[in-house]
Amino acid sequence: MVFNGGPLAAYARQNLREDFPGGSRIDEGFLYNGMVGGFYLKGKEFDITEPQVEQDCQFNIKFLESNITMTKEDVQVLNKGGNASFRLIDSRTRNAYMTVGAQIELAMFLNGTRANYTPLFNGLAEALNDNVTVSWDNQLYSAYGTITRGGAVGTVLNSAPIDVNGSIEYTGANGLEAGYASASYGPEEWEPNLGVTTYNCYRFIKEKFQTQQRFNDTQDPKIGFNGLKYNTATVVRSRYCPGAYLFGSSGAADPIAVTFIRQMSDNALTAYPAPVGGYPAAGAFSETFFWINARKPFMNFYVSDDPEFGFGFTGFKPGQGNTKIAGQVLAACAITFAPRYHTQYYRITG
Repeated sequence: MVFNGGPLAAYARQNLREDFPGGSRIDEGFLYNGMVGGFYLKGKEFDITEPQVEQDCQFNIKFLESNITMTKEDVQVLNKGGNASFRLIDSRTRNAYMTVGAQIELAMFLNGTRANYTPLFNGLAEALNDNVTVSWDNQLYSAYGTITRGGAVGTVLNSAPIDVNGSIEYTGANGLEAGYASASYGPEEWEPNLGVTTYNCYRFIKEKFQTQQRFNDTQDPKIGFNGLKYNTATVVRSRYCPGAYLFGSSGAADPIAVTFIRQMSDNALTAYPAPVGGYPAAGAFSETFFWINARKPFMNFYVSDDPEFGFGFTGFKPGQGNTKIAGQVLAACAITFAPRYHTQYYRITG
């Protein structure tokens, strides 16, 4: 009655996990230019200049917890035996794991560098930017993985956001095909394999394009979510993807999202971040869509190899001076993207 399924986080956990063995940071190397050389005539003196063509993005591992607090009276006296309405420990442990999963999905679409967002990992709003066009959250991101966009590395860390500001179309400069092509750099594994959007935008796409046989129903075997087949990608929907549902009542539409924003910011923030154009009016839409190449090395989900911080449980610890017991589900994780292999759209109104 409170949780929603998150396909992007589920896909990352099942298919993109990388063990984080420890250390102060995650280093991901990339190439931003080719070597010197080319066709030549016999006798030419070669240019043996040694160019700098490699660079490292650097990311910090981020920490996440979901707390399970109960009293010994409930656990040991009241909620036990045949009169127990449900098994309290099992129920709350499942709830804690679902809370962690929901918060990872929510964080996927945000950032990890702005004020009050630094506890989060570096999500899609930050990764898919070019420091020229704002992301869906109306912010520019001049760097990614501590590397400044532009300059020596040129545009290789850029992904230009697409401000639709209208209805989603199949063709045109702001169309689905244009964004898919902008994130494609070769056949199959070099093209997006996942499209993630809101329930509203998914409905727009299905109503407008499925009858034209441009999309077909399918199920992604790697996560079991039903979706729409488009080129080599499966389009899936998530209520934790930024859109009118989360923006509703200035971000107070979903209790899991509200708790996430408050806890993440130590109550400095109380609403889901406002999108480009501000929160939509009641009954209006402002949806997002993301083409994702959800394959290594274009997207990686790092998780600590420590048993507790790799989605483990600390066990219950007694309080002092009372009968409370508390334990935590813990995660230490990070998400990384190679920006140019993904595309974001926002302000989709129909």
